[in-house]
Amino acid sequence: MKGILLCLSLAGALGAQAPMHIVGVERHGPPPYDATDRIYIVDGAQALRVGERLLVKRPGEAVALGVLRVAIRQGDRAEARFEPTETTFPMKGDMVFQAILKALPTLAGFDTDPLPLLPVPKAQAVAPPREGLLFFLPQRAELSLAGVKKLEAWVETWGTEGRWVLQVPKAKALKPALQKQRAEVILQALRTLGITQVALENPVRTAEGKYDPTWLQHWD
Repeated sequence: MKGILLCLSLAGALGAQAPMHIVGVERHGPPPYDATDRIYIVDGAQALRVGERLLVKRPGEAVALGVLRVAIRQGDRAEARFEPTETTFPMKGDMVFQAILKALPTLAGFDTDPLPLLPVPKAQAVAPPREGLLFFLPQRAELSLAGVKKLEAWVETWGTEGRWVLQVPKAKALKPALQKQRAEVILQALRTLGITQVALENPVRTAEGKYDPTWLQHWD
């Protein structure tokens, strides 16, 4: 609706004055001629000033071709260069208007401030956890000396903060009581090292080898 009212205002401003016309097009310099270097001769230019910008419109068309900037004025004629807004260039006989580039009537009742742009939420990428792998002998719940050394090294490297998860995978050959014993052994060793909050998971995971695997994960 705002765009329609603006077009009506522009049409009214154009219709309120007699148009000037392009009466000639000159090309300066050696060929080939660049379209942007053309000089347009405008008649009826007594009131124009050098540097003034004028709207160019083709008879019978509603859309303006672009803007002419006055370069030289001599008597009732002016030489102007074209500032295009479309791919079409002016021709002899096209109309030139002055008033449209002066102050336009204010459109009351409309908010001209742009709508605020809401920030686009950024995807929160979660880094993969650090992960360590422990092995138990079949049907045993004791943690070997090598396993204890692994836990000590991981805690020293990863730190005691962050989120910890212990994964004791499900397996048909493991009884629930044995799984619980293994988890308690590792949790007790972690508590000794200063890790008191550890989540327990029972995923379906496997690892190559003849020993039973258990994973420890850590996020900062």
